[in-house]
Amino acid sequence: MILATILLLGAVLIAVAAPAALRRLTSTALPPGLLLAAWLGSMVGTLFFAGSAVVVLAWPDHAPAEAAAETLVRCLSTISHAVQPWITEILAGAGVLALATLAGRTLVLGRRHVQAQARLRTYHLQVISIVARSREDGVMWLDHPMPLAYSVAGRPGFVVATEGLSSCLSRGEREAVLAHERAHLNGGHHHIVSGCEILAAVFPAVPLFSAAPGAVRTLVELAADQHAVRATSAATVGAALTAVSSSILPQPAGTLGLSNETALRLRKLGATASVRCPKLSCATAAALSWTLPAVAAWGAVAAVSVLTCLALR
Repeated sequence: MILATILLLGAVLIAVAAPAALRRLTSTALPPGLLLAAWLGSMVGTLFFAGSAVVVLAWPDHAPAEAAAETLVRCLSTISHAVQPWITEILAGAGVLALATLAGRTLVLGRRHVQAQARLRTYHLQVISIVARSREDGVMWLDHPMPLAYSVAGRPGFVVATEGLSSCLSRGEREAVLAHERAHLNGGHHHIVSGCEILAAVFPAVPLFSAAPGAVRTLVELAADQHAVRATSAATVGAALTAVSSSILPQPAGTLGLSNETALRLRKLGATASVRCPKLSCATAAALSWTLPAVAAWGAVAAVSVLTCLALR
């Protein structure tokens, strides 16, 4: 039971404390890929710790690492062993029921979301294929004077742009916009945002999951901006972003486009630091989002155990 308490406390710490901490980091020079990894790692960590707590409670005998946890917090372990076994059984049963309910809810809402996105993409592709024309660059071009571009996920995904990009933007700025949209498709950003939206629907009262869709949507835009900067330049991306964000054309639902969070993105264009090993850095950021709350939870339980020892003397 002690190990389950530590795991559950770790899940609560991540779910409650992570959103505020990660939001503050968004305006810093940290690369958006690191912050995105931290958000995703925090969500996975919350689910893992909470699910592991239920597994530990339902384990027929002592779960792995339970003995080590009890050794480090002996006084609390003594008290927990004095608890009637049926209390632990009730908690385990309730946890398993809650876990099964949430798993079923995730499957139902996830399937609805995926089907809705598929219908939207099919309808969008049918309409666009009628009114747009494709060039050698593989972009679906619409005959409209306002500059606009967005990407639509799928197999394959595609980019839609208006002729206004050609008439209102320079060639370099147009390439920056298209590089931004292709980065969304190549990075699977639509699927990441969709996953966050599903979790927010399943856990609407959990601060981490309710805040994730908006925060992650901003981060994938920042990550696509950085890709466009590498393909062109920060000044070119900034000019393109300013031009497209002033467009009055609405961005279709279920797509990712260039014209949102303009002020933050312009600030981040020249302020984002580069990292030598992006994959290793992202893995480290995701791992820290797990380990720091776990250590904090372990420390909190250990401190309570010490106080219990002093009180029992």
